[in-house]
Amino acid sequence: MKCYRCGAELTTHNFCTSCKSDVRQYKQIMYASNRMYNSGLEKAGLRDLTGAVRDLHQCLKLNKEHVDAHNLLGLVYFEMGEVAQALCEWTLSTNLQQENNVADQYINELQKSQSDLSNLDQAIRKYNLALAYCEEGNDDLAMIQLKRVQSLNPKFLKANLLLALIYMHHNEYDKASALLKKVLKADRGNITAQRYLNEISEILRKGNEKKRRKEETVRYERDNEVIIQPANVTEPKTGSGLITGLVIGLVLGAAILFFLVMPSRLQSARAEYEETLRANSETMDAQNVTIAELESSLETLQGQYDTLSEQYAEYFGASDSESVADSLIMAVSAYLTNPTDYDTLHGYFSVCLAQDEALSESESSVSTLYQQLKALVGSDARDYFYNLGYSTCESGDYESAYASLSAAVLYDDTYSDAWYYLGLCCSQLEYTDEAREAFEKVIELVPGTNTATLAQGYLDALE
Repeated sequence: MKCYRCGAELTTHNFCTSCKSDVRQYKQIMYASNRMYNSGLEKAGLRDLTGAVRDLHQCLKLNKEHVDAHNLLGLVYFEMGEVAQALCEWTLSTNLQQENNVADQYINELQKSQSDLSNLDQAIRKYNLALAYCEEGNDDLAMIQLKRVQSLNPKFLKANLLLALIYMHHNEYDKASALLKKVLKADRGNITAQRYLNEISEILRKGNEKKRRKEETVRYERDNEVIIQPANVTEPKTGSGLITGLVIGLVLGAAILFFLVMPSRLQSARAEYEETLRANSETMDAQNVTIAELESSLETLQGQYDTLSEQYAEYFGASDSESVADSLIMAVSAYLTNPTDYDTLHGYFSVCLAQDEALSESESSVSTLYQQLKALVGSDARDYFYNLGYSTCESGDYESAYASLSAAVLYDDTYSDAWYYLGLCCSQLEYTDEAREAFEKVIELVPGTNTATLAQGYLDALE
């Protein structure tokens, strides 16, 4: 274990013998990270892939430079059919340790067969298409796509789970159970598959209980009526006099209700209706007056706005410059309020970044202020959005990762890592043109590196 400050080898002491730094807590963190790695390794050996992913993520939270954890996590993702996630982990591993790294072998083996790589990419695209069909309610089309995914990538557990859910939705519980058992055979700790199986068992249990209750009832007809009663229960016998009395009572009750109660209720309902109609008429008259007043105020405000717009245009110039100036002022205000709130700052500053070339060539006061603010926040904002995009990409939230990484390259268009992960997100989201542009940018920025080789592989797959 090496010192986090000077890189010297640590001894049994709680301080670094080279730079005298206190390394007690650092050692505890490293030991905890190794324990989580060992736990993940053990669970992976027992085919508890979900538990292994959870422990390895915890290991990397404590020590993000744990090369073995990145390699093992990539293998677990590959075994679950998550090829893109596996490549991300192996790429990070090769960046951390460029020599004698088994991740290079994994990547090379995967890239040997372009047809296999293309099949894996097609499987991901068809899975995303099936998700879209499910959201639209087209279960039949989704089922067709998922069966194709099974043929292209049989290990893709998420596709099997989605297909099992569709089978459950259509009451095909035998097919769903078979798929879920297949998922649990590959990943014993898959909580989603276990929950689906429990739900199927509960549904079948209730169905059997309902069927049993139905079999315990007696159904017969009497006087053109269908009678249903529990078995072993006899119908009570009634006399004809009692039935005649009940009929006479019902007739008298209906007559009293019709001749005495209904007229008063009708009159009361008519009065309430007229009162409601009168109140609605008064409300509409008041609203018409209010609308007229608002229209008059709107005309006045429109005239004031036109006058102010002309004055503002004379000061700032064209409408585009006006929009940029407004956004720049709001961005400066956000920076002065909280210099580290990059999300709020970017909401205003992104308008200026989109006009970077024009502002850089201009010699106006707006351009000067833009250059100063960009110099203050550029590198920190770039790192913030890159780290946010990388973490959301690793968790599979490609939409959020796409937004964050797009922001990162706005602040620094020479950041090759941000361009690479942006290309991965675009590939997953099927933004083909943007993905191609991002990978070409990586090859232009860092030619001859492992990252450029990976980017070229993705470009070939896109073609």
